Formats: sequence, structure tokens, C-alpha cells
Amino acid sequence: MHNHFINYNGNILTENEPLFTTKNRAFRYGDGLFESIKMVKGELKFLSYHAERLREGMKTLCYKNYKSFTAEFLNEQIHQLAKSNKIFDNARIRFSVFREGEGLYTPKSNNGLFVVEMQKTDESVYETNKKGVLIDVFPDVRKNYNTLSGIKTSNCLPYILAAIHKQNSGIDDSILMNDEGYLVEGISSNLFLVKNGEFYTPALTEGCVAGVMRKVILEMGLHTGLKMHEVKIKPEALRNADEIFLTNATQGIRWVVGFQEKRFFNSYSKMLTEMLNRFSV
Repeated sequence: MHNHFINYNGNILTENEPLFTTKNRAFRYGDGLFESIKMVKGELKFLSYHAERLREGMKTLCYKNYKSFTAEFLNEQIHQLAKSNKIFDNARIRFSVFREGEGLYTPKSNNGLFVVEMQKTDESVYETNKKGVLIDVFPDVRKNYNTLSGIKTSNCLPYILAAIHKQNSGIDDSILMNDEGYLVEGISSNLFLVKNGEFYTPALTEGCVAGVMRKVILEMGLHTGLKMHEVKIKPEALRNADEIFLTNATQGIRWVVGFQEKRFFNSYSKMLTEMLNRFSV
């Protein structure tokens, strides 16, 4: 069995090599952010969107070298790793960035370092999930809108607690709310509802992550004339929806079969998944 490699700041290392001390700022303070990217037949899907979101996030977190994290740079670093791991077709990639150096809350450096990890996957296209997802609302930790809410930061505690709630409840996903009681997003996905052939998703001002797949779905709507609305959504709208689905960059679209006792079909999810496989930016 050959070694599996990671890319640590441009250096290819085996994944078991120790990288950090306890002084690492991502470990100490969650001082970092990341992108999850899907590779299909050697191509990194929607890479320009991932790079743009990563740069914006790094800029917001005051990392001074954010401009260098271009789509070309990400592509080069990921493919360097793919070559070492002999993965040339389908994979899931995590591109993590964290602030280098020491310091307490006040950093001694504002430079971003990176780690790239990848796992081989089987699927070469986005596929509709065969088994629908069961969801419920997570009542405990609220996620509100602020400057950081749209970024995928290394502080994932609200999602971890929502995932434990999911485990304990025997469901497949938990939907987070904000302090006003409006829906925000799933554990690792954005939320869409369909009503009378029109699509509704929580606005970014509700506190959700600015998801790459969310952006792609909204763009597809723009290209094809589907009506997409970014709005405030109350939990009771889940019961009244004709269809519900969750989106993220690596899994695409996952249709929801049930919210509490209500059951749903997946015709729009299937239609959008077919469109997604033909759509490019």
C-alpha cells in the first residue's frame, strides 16, 4: 500500500508526518478557514468560485497574502498533490488555510499558510441521492449574521452540536436557526425550499455560509428562467413546502424526504442535478 500524501504549504509530505505544535493558531483559536472542492475526471469543479470565496474570507480575517490564493494557484497546488497520490479522476479535496506564527489573541504574523488533503471518490458526476434525507430543526445554538457568518471558518462548534443533535434524534440532518427564529442552513449545506415551482433559500443576511453550490444553483436559475428567491424563512415553511433539498459543493443536491411527519418527492432535485452536470462557469 503506497503512502498517502498531503501538501503542506507547497511541500509534499506523508499524511502521518507531524505538522504542528500546540502553538498552532488553528488549534488554539480556530484561526483559519477552508474550502471543500470536488474533482471530477481531473477537473476541479467551480474552482473560480472556491478561490474567490477563499480570498474574500482571508481578506476578512486580515491575512495579508490573500491575493496570492488565485484559482491558478489552488489548481497548481491541488494537482501537485494529486500527482503524488496518483489520483487523476475523482476526489474530494479540503484546502485549509490558517494564520502562521504564535501570539495570544493578538497574532505575531498575519500570513496565511495552507494544507491540502484529498480522498479518492467513485462518483464522476453529481448524482441524486437514492435515499431521501430526514431533517428537523436544531433548537439550541443559534447562528446569526455577522462579518464572519458567510465564511467556512475553522470554528465549527455550532455544526458539531447540530450533528450530535442529528445523531441523538435518528435523523440525517439538522437545520440551524438564527436568534430571530428564521432558518439558516444545514450542518454542511445550504437549504432550498420549492413552493409552486419557485425556489426559496435563506438570504446571506440570515447568517448562512455563502455556499459555492448555493451560488451555482442561483446562477442556473438566472440562466434558465427558474424563479429563485433569497428570503427569510420560518420553520413552519418546511411543512408547507412542495419539495426541500440541501446543497454543497462536494455532494451537489441532496433531496429531503421528510421533515417531522411530512413527506416529500424529488422531481425538482432530479431536474436540477441533471442541469448541474451540464452547467459550467
